[in-house]
Amino acid sequence: MTASVEEDEEQQNLHQLMRELAPVPGWVDRIGNGTLSASAGSPMAGDDRRSAPFHVSHSVAASLGVAVDHAHCLLRSIEGCTECSPHQVTLLMNSYYSLLRAAMENAARVVWMLAPDKRPERVLRRLRLQAGNVIMSDELCEVGGFPPKKPKAERLQRIKDIAGQAGVSPTEAIKPAGNKQIIRAAGQHIAGDANHAEVLWRACSAASHGDIWAALSLHERRITSENGDVFTAYASASTRVLTTFVVETMAVIRTAVLLSDVRNQPPY
Repeated sequence: MTASVEEDEEQQNLHQLMRELAPVPGWVDRIGNGTLSASAGSPMAGDDRRSAPFHVSHSVAASLGVAVDHAHCLLRSIEGCTECSPHQVTLLMNSYYSLLRAAMENAARVVWMLAPDKRPERVLRRLRLQAGNVIMSDELCEVGGFPPKKPKAERLQRIKDIAGQAGVSPTEAIKPAGNKQIIRAAGQHIAGDANHAEVLWRACSAASHGDIWAALSLHERRITSENGDVFTAYASASTRVLTTFVVETMAVIRTAVLLSDVRNQPPY
């Protein structure tokens, strides 16, 4: 009786998992059709004018594209061959959490950037993303031993100049925002719970890094032998945990898409 209940719960989790991922192909088509560009007269078009040439709409399209790309990879790896084995699913243990982390981070970036009601804050956040891009690319050049096309100071000064023209703080504009800050802000906006969002993100990161605590927390395990404080266990993917993380990540992507639509519609 117990085994039957567990099997029923697993099937329910799998069905919910696939339902959550069902919108992904439509998003892939939408992004491929270029429908994320700023519409004339929309708030996003106004944001673009203030942040040019670092358009808000370009950053939204790029981040959504990365988020959906990872969600699409997750869907295709789970559903397997829809023609040769239409009813077969594949559940891996750790790599899915790497995909979920990337999807979550990029969708959260869109939420963080578009959530503010006031244009100056949206423009400021876009410029902060660009500052992070400048700093990280410069660090790569330094480590790689090849010169950047333009000095970091010159590139950051350009951001400060744009900020001044847009009426936002040049000093704040060159402070990059980290993933932790962005994830927490998105969690606060979506569900009023920044801590919950950070926990999910940290767990995905830990699984992708191979941290032992994540393996013990996220997977099903069956102890096969014990010797004092040492035990050996057989681990397998948990459909319950994976489904929970997929549901949470898809909520972030949905919110990102919704905010993109809201900011991309003319107010009149």
